[in-house]
Amino acid sequence: MIGQMLGPYRILEKLGEGGMGQVYKARDTRLDRSVAIKVLPPEVSADPDRRVRFDREAKTIAGLSHPHICALFDVGEADGTTYLVMELLAGETLAERLDKGPLLLEQALGVATEIADALAAAHRQGIVHRDLKPANVMLTKSGAKLLDFGLAKLSGHGELPAAASLASAPTEARPLTSEGTIVGTLQYMAPEQAEGKPADTRTDIWALGAILYEMLTGRRAFEGASAASLITAIMSAQPPALTTLQPLTPAGIDRLVRRCLAKDPYARWQSAHDVADELRWMRESSGAGAPVEGQTRRRDRSPLAWRVAAAALLFAAVATTTAAVVWVRSARVPGPRAPIRFPVSDRLVTAAEADPQRLFAVSRDGQRVVFIAERDGVPCLYLRELRVLQATPIPGTDNAMQPFFSPDGERIGFFAGRKLKVVSLAGGAPEDRAQINWPRGGTWAPDDTIIFSPSDNSGLWQVPAAGGDPLELAQPDPAKGERSYRWPEVSPDGSAVFFTLATSDIQSFDNARLMVRSLRTGEQRELIRGGSFATCTATGHLLFARAGALVAASFDTARLRVTGAEKPVLDGLVTYPINGAAQYAVAADGTLVYIAGKAVTSRATLTWVDPTGKTNILPTEAAAYQAVSVSPDGRWAALEIDGANASIWSLDLDRMSPPTRVSSEWSNNGPFWSPDGARVCFVSERGDVSRLYCQAPGGGTAPEPVTPGRSSRIGNGSWVPGGQVLIFSELNQASRWDLSTCAVGGEPGVKPFLQTSFNELNPRLSSDGRWVAYESDETGNAEVYVQPFPGPGRKERISSDGGTQPLWARKGHELFYRHGDAIMAVTIEPSPSFSAGQRRLLFRRALRVAPLYPYDVAPDGRFLMIQPLPPPVLGPMTIVLNWFDELKANVAGK
Repeated sequence: MIGQMLGPYRILEKLGEGGMGQVYKARDTRLDRSVAIKVLPPEVSADPDRRVRFDREAKTIAGLSHPHICALFDVGEADGTTYLVMELLAGETLAERLDKGPLLLEQALGVATEIADALAAAHRQGIVHRDLKPANVMLTKSGAKLLDFGLAKLSGHGELPAAASLASAPTEARPLTSEGTIVGTLQYMAPEQAEGKPADTRTDIWALGAILYEMLTGRRAFEGASAASLITAIMSAQPPALTTLQPLTPAGIDRLVRRCLAKDPYARWQSAHDVADELRWMRESSGAGAPVEGQTRRRDRSPLAWRVAAAALLFAAVATTTAAVVWVRSARVPGPRAPIRFPVSDRLVTAAEADPQRLFAVSRDGQRVVFIAERDGVPCLYLRELRVLQATPIPGTDNAMQPFFSPDGERIGFFAGRKLKVVSLAGGAPEDRAQINWPRGGTWAPDDTIIFSPSDNSGLWQVPAAGGDPLELAQPDPAKGERSYRWPEVSPDGSAVFFTLATSDIQSFDNARLMVRSLRTGEQRELIRGGSFATCTATGHLLFARAGALVAASFDTARLRVTGAEKPVLDGLVTYPINGAAQYAVAADGTLVYIAGKAVTSRATLTWVDPTGKTNILPTEAAAYQAVSVSPDGRWAALEIDGANASIWSLDLDRMSPPTRVSSEWSNNGPFWSPDGARVCFVSERGDVSRLYCQAPGGGTAPEPVTPGRSSRIGNGSWVPGGQVLIFSELNQASRWDLSTCAVGGEPGVKPFLQTSFNELNPRLSSDGRWVAYESDETGNAEVYVQPFPGPGRKERISSDGGTQPLWARKGHELFYRHGDAIMAVTIEPSPSFSAGQRRLLFRRALRVAPLYPYDVAPDGRFLMIQPLPPPVLGPMTIVLNWFDELKANVAGK
């Protein structure tokens, strides 16, 4: 039906299919809006029972108006096809969400409350759903939506008269709930429904209890190997108590669910309205649930009770085999409190050795931690909160970096796929907010804006968390030697942002500068020279990382000035002098999360690898190699060695003498050779200008610019064989990478070669200069393409399931590219018409995850590769409760 018209509705795509028909996405051509259309298949239109159910669903939904019930817009018939038009909902079904694990307690209570409210509205109209299950609940931005009233019936017990339109429903020849007939989905059927007896509102309450049980535990309340055994379990068995499966579940919630699942309908809750009220009270109360009857309700627990809870939590964490972060709330008692420390064994992703980053974040209230761990070999975000023992992955966060919380703890910001993204913990897919390159931190301000650093050589930008155009907030001043602003952190009251300043002369971020900028006046000043990754606490202290330690100083939050001496408050913190990151986070309630360790340096070796995968490590010192390029004659290698400022070095591959430094000024990266091998070319950012420079490999001469200065950032490139033209990547004003060319000699001028709405990077020209290979993310993933140079001609896609960093063989028609840790090869036949052979695996080799080239191919066919040394194994995260009291004492010198 795709493309057909049903009345005024144009069918666009199929969304799903069930026993009651097919569901399509369509466009209402009259009102210019997207809708969902449910179609009764022609082959079953003649079935009286199915047609009756279809008509009933339309009339039932039409009689309901509630924010948590899917709205019905229209009913129609066209060319013998009967259909109903409904609200198009964006999100995922609760069933799809439960496939990924249980929900957090707060989320589960929220969804259950919204379902109960929807049921209460339906029950007041005398309507029983009868098929309530996770697949019929859609999770959207605006909350849960109850779907599919195809099995609904009049209960006869509504508080209000049934909708008049329902009274005209055709008489059924055979009642759908007649004795002995089972209607619904077995796992969520009440005992009376499983027996084929009449269903009423309490049947829906049973199903709600079963759904809430599954949301909290990740397993169904009743299981069976067959339909018969499942019905037996529903009729006679009791599911394990919630507190057995989730020991931290409040007893009141366990009691509520058990009452929903009572076998006798008269022993259940008698109205969905009462269930919704009880759920709402549990969400709003300080304990997130009432104690069992006979207990006294108290807001605060004694210190001893909290220590018992902490101990129980610690034992649970040690026993957990999945990735998990566990912590508890500090006791709310007056006076100084002793800090409580405990390690938590977590399967964190080891920080990428080429681009280390903080791996976790803690919510302001100290009750949630989000962290990066692997799922099926892919890093993604996991969430853990106090009341749930099992950490759950956050959907849509594959390859996430540098997470941070919204002030209310309900949303997460993170970076992935060259985008700043936002995801709601209530459900739904992550949404893009800004284009980034190699991000250096983000923070969420109380005014619901996000401040972030989009690359390692940028200033600070801000963007509305709800979506909008990013705006530049602060830009480094090249005249003062400023190179980049990074690791922003907003103050507790949202009046200022703290960040790390990298200058052109530092070699380690242990020597960087800590800055503050007032978000009210725009005034900006230096606070401390020597440190990175600053955070301001609600206690009036400035925290920052330096040389494997956490350092603190008293801070005047009103005047934005340091008022006391710097004092180490935590020795043995994992820090990264190469880029200024550190593994710590502090909540507003005094909870500290950190990873114990020391300053980490990124180191790698150089290795020859032949096409069969045989390796030979070069006798050079390990260093922070970032990119490598082999000269045309195979005698030299140009290297980028990183620090706080990158530099270019040359290595004589014949003599294997120590590398010689070629460049020293500012930030230099991306080395590649001129066609005659007489010069090393590289990108240099000096002041606010980016250029490509060339210099003799032995150094000793001034670098010579070969392109005009560009205000945009540029990347490395490739020469036409004669040396008169080169092609390189360039970051345009829309924050996307395009390809440009520049004539060298005479009057140089930069011209666009390939400009699209996608990112094109890493251009490489074939040995005859007729073809350019590059990578583009137009499919959503990076893939390798080839097209004629200088054109015209169409492009050809070379990789199929991901490809980056293409390289041409020095001789012959062969193209290489990376696919993760695999080096792939493709035979290219350029004439009489271009053709690419089958992709084949050469070998696998762990490579540095670098923005430029961590490998190159020599004239003899061997590959020179940067082989990362195993990064240090990170210790477990440590949780410290009541840490603010200890912080104050340490800074005061007590």
